[in-house]
Amino acid sequence: MALPMIMEIGLKRGFRTALGDIIIIQLQLCLVLFTFLLETKSHYFGKTILHGRAKYRATGRGFLERHVKFAENYRMYSRSHLTKGLELMPPLIVYQIYGFITTDSTTFMLLIASMWFLVAT
Repeated sequence: MALPMIMEIGLKRGFRTALGDIIIIQLQLCLVLFTFLLETKSHYFGKTILHGRAKYRATGRGFLERHVKFAENYRMYSRSHLTKGLELMPPLIVYQIYGFITTDSTTFMLLIASMWFLVAT
């Protein structure tokens, strides 16, 4: 997924700069933020499809950045993020216990690492 970004930065500013930018992006945990935002969007899209009556209204405003207390963040994101992560954890633990028995350990770790990343975010 990062290959197009590496190629674009590499062709514009050089591949050494592209590699440095990719490392900086990983250190800033942009992948965690992207996963979090994608889960937020998918939660509300799914809720809209299930219950209907939603319309997109463009406001032309950008993102609002302000300090929010932990309790408010918990109320906003517990149903869409925390609950889904906790629901995904028990099957992953069972899969972790029985997965090493039936599969090659390298293949198993590559398959399950992305799912544990989703649980963590």
